[in-house]
Amino acid sequence: MWMQQELFSEPEVLVKALAVNLDKSKQIAAEVKARGIKNITVIGRGSSDNAGLCFKYFTEIMTGIPVGTAHPSVVTMYNAAVDYSDHMVVAISQSGRSIDTVAVMDNARKHKALTVAVTNDMQSPLAGSAHYALDMAAGQGTALAATRTFAAALAVLYQLTACLAGNPKYIDELKGVPALLQTVMDAVPAIRRMAKAVADQNEFIVLSRGIMQGIGKELALKFNQCCYSFSQFYSITDFMHGPYALLEEGVNVVLLAPENECADNYFDIATRANLLGANLYIFSDSDRVLNFAKEGMKMPSTDIVSSAFVYGMTVHLFAMYVAVEKGLDPDFPRNLKRVTITK
Repeated sequence: MWMQQELFSEPEVLVKALAVNLDKSKQIAAEVKARGIKNITVIGRGSSDNAGLCFKYFTEIMTGIPVGTAHPSVVTMYNAAVDYSDHMVVAISQSGRSIDTVAVMDNARKHKALTVAVTNDMQSPLAGSAHYALDMAAGQGTALAATRTFAAALAVLYQLTACLAGNPKYIDELKGVPALLQTVMDAVPAIRRMAKAVADQNEFIVLSRGIMQGIGKELALKFNQCCYSFSQFYSITDFMHGPYALLEEGVNVVLLAPENECADNYFDIATRANLLGANLYIFSDSDRVLNFAKEGMKMPSTDIVSSAFVYGMTVHLFAMYVAVEKGLDPDFPRNLKRVTITK
């Protein structure tokens, strides 16, 4: 499968993406400081939006700079002139050709933002419209679903965060990620076991919290895209404000639960879901959480940085193998094209 080949190439892609963008990321950080920029706004669609959510957590935690999200219709439908004079606007797009993303970037630059594109096509309109363009350097893929470009975007965005923070140790924290990704690839039999356990199901609630929200949304997206399954992601705390009523006997819940700052939240929701009879499919390095699983996978221990990459590759492989178990082709989902053009 092309999707599997592209996933397995992620360690090499991450090393390349980090190398080609480090100097430019340092230049961006220097300009942010020189201009006194106090806010960052992110724009992206699909997997790019999910990578942007991880970037929000990286940046707010490590730099204290608030990160918001641009909604393209404000510009493309309502023709609003948004004042971005004290903002850096970061647009994320694998193709760099989505009309709405480029429109937001053009509007931001016109209204005095510092603009940064993160793209896999340095000749794209998006790259040309930005003050700076950072290269995912992931190469041309064959599978339609974004996987290694998602990982490359995460790496590029995290490195930008590290440069904004001005702390060299943050850059060094990525050095161990390729080895951790190898442990995920070595665990393919366990991931396939998880996929077999859910292959006859078509509705899923995906739960997590914090930095893992971007990864949970990515799993829900890949369930939709590759498995043709209805899936919705919720932050655990948002889930408790209404959607918790969905839980009953036989409801399928996928929980992404690294042993981190949110560990008690994961244990609490696993306890509640188990008592209500939900089918819990859990990815975690916490034995106390895994004890509630109908089917579970013991994950490697991770930190705030590596968890996004490790769980990101895991959920991509999981969704891919679910599609295979359903007799579907995850490389070429129906109705979709490589480049999605929206306005």
